[in-house]
Amino acid sequence: MLKISICIALLLCFVLCFILYLAKRKNNRLYLFFLTAIFSFLIELSTFPLRGIKIEWNLPSGFPLCAVVTFVLYFIFINLMLAKHSTKLKPQWILIACLIGCCIIQLPLRMFLTRTLVSLPDFLFHLFGIFMGYLFYISGKYIKSGIAVTSILCCSFLYFKGYELWLNKLSYGTFSGIIQVKAEIPEFQFTDRDGNIITRQDFAGKYVVFDFWTTSCGICFRKFPKFEEQYVKYRSNENVVFYAVNVKLPRDKEGVSFEIISERGYSFPTLQSGQTEDAKSIFGIQAVPTIIILNPSGVMVYRGDIEGAFLFIEKELKKKQQ
Repeated sequence: MLKISICIALLLCFVLCFILYLAKRKNNRLYLFFLTAIFSFLIELSTFPLRGIKIEWNLPSGFPLCAVVTFVLYFIFINLMLAKHSTKLKPQWILIACLIGCCIIQLPLRMFLTRTLVSLPDFLFHLFGIFMGYLFYISGKYIKSGIAVTSILCCSFLYFKGYELWLNKLSYGTFSGIIQVKAEIPEFQFTDRDGNIITRQDFAGKYVVFDFWTTSCGICFRKFPKFEEQYVKYRSNENVVFYAVNVKLPRDKEGVSFEIISERGYSFPTLQSGQTEDAKSIFGIQAVPTIIILNPSGVMVYRGDIEGAFLFIEKELKKKQQ
């Protein structure tokens, strides 16, 4: 996929440069229009690698970083182009040229690829940067201040929280993990290490925290220490139980999930579920790891990531003690 994207980008660069050459020979305004589109395209191309960068210090990286950096670059770029060339080319045409450069590779990829929703806010924020930069240039003094403040607030929200909410929505079906429309889940069956059948009735009257994982999920293994920490914290609490539930893959050998947990020295109990389709149909799981929380009535009240789950269960247990 990466090789295809690079080939498309190089081909587009060649085509745009050729069009730029023809435009320069025929019409100065047309040349300026395509020059703006090419620079806009280069901004899009140059910030693409930011999606794969990871920042230390526990700060968001990847798509949020790319979205904010590209927003700033487009905001500055269109203002520079308008300030320098608005007498030669109408501001509206400079805006259109910037939009063309931004969309020329993004739109074809989104039309023909299905897995582009993850990067959708990133792309929309690129367009947002162009429009906000354009509005900033054509507006009066006081409106400029409002646009600047709005831009800073939007960038801050997307970077620190917005993208996380979007990924939660794609992965878990909710922005926060908390399920608003609560319904009792169907009957389900898990098996423990000894081959005993575990059903919903075994958890009656307690909060249940399920950590769904697979043997091929690297993120799941990186999250296990947090799950272990919370299990140790609450294992003496009679109101809540914790289980790591392995979603069996076709290639998994019998009992391999129990061996993996034991070998790594974790003390939290492990259960074995059926195939992936069972987890999807009963619990609505789209990806792993996913934390599911059932309330004492057997109703699913949370489906999300591990960090949000422990904040949620802490609040619920405090309510129960009051």
